[in-house]
Amino acid sequence: MTGESDTGRAPRIRRTVGLIVAVALAAGLPLAVTPAPAVAHGATHSITPAAGAALATAPERVEVVFAAEIMSDSTVTIMDHTGTDWAGGRPAVQGATLIDQVKAGMPDGGYEISWRATFTDGHPVAGTAEFTVGADAAAAATANPFRARVTHGGVVAFYTAAGMAVLALLLAIMTLSRGVYAANKRAATRAGSTL
Repeated sequence: MTGESDTGRAPRIRRTVGLIVAVALAAGLPLAVTPAPAVAHGATHSITPAAGAALATAPERVEVVFAAEIMSDSTVTIMDHTGTDWAGGRPAVQGATLIDQVKAGMPDGGYEISWRATFTDGHPVAGTAEFTVGADAAAAATANPFRARVTHGGVVAFYTAAGMAVLALLLAIMTLSRGVYAANKRAATRAGSTL
């Protein structure tokens, strides 16, 4: 009786473990294999103004430094909340650096820098960074320097951590299922030998 119960339980446990693995793969695999935006060649080394920066006065220019040389067809926009582009015309490309001047008269407020570039080997890259201009914004940032900011580096770290967690979960499930299967097989063998 005991042998039949253990033997009958093994297929059910295998089905349950298989279902858990399938759910884990469906939920986590996209996180493990989907690249974060703009990760070709390590994407950007630095952005000026930095993502999340709160500036007391408007910057004179924006600068994006990439991990490798880019081509001259690269573009930059600096949009405010009304959709006005404050980029000062065609950006300059100097090796791996993309530079664009800011139009004079930029008012206080929030802005989003968007860039598109192509590395010399043909790989495209794009990204965004937000910053704020105004004495009030700079004072608020000084008063609360630990406020949460979502940056490109934070997104990459999240994707990496999520992928590692999913892989660790899958390895744990596979190890557990092998142990359960082996224990049930031994129990079935013992039960068969006692009959």
